[in-house]
Amino acid sequence: MSKLKSITTIITLLVMFGYIFYKIGKVQLAKYLLKHDPRRARAVIIDDRNYWGNSPVSHTWSYSYRFYINGKAFDNDSQDPQLQIGDSIDIQYVKDWPIFNRPIQK
Repeated sequence: MSKLKSITTIITLLVMFGYIFYKIGKVQLAKYLLKHDPRRARAVIIDDRNYWGNSPVSHTWSYSYRFYINGKAFDNDSQDPQLQIGDSIDIQYVKDWPIFNRPIQK
């Protein structure tokens, strides 16, 4: 039983650390790819809320945006609590991987 518990603990830790490295790696990869030849598009704010870090205390949130490339929809956090549903914003995306996208900062 002790061996099974050790294996379960190791797998759990690997999954946890793997997820953390995945999230950090995805952000860094997106930053790198968006520095080199980003494409621009217009996106529309949709009714999908993104709550921020300490949201249980401050209840701060922003809406997501949606844009289409070749008929496929892509969503992401607008990171601007001032935007309302139906507003338009400019975004950047990676030509070959539109999943990597972000709002253009003003």
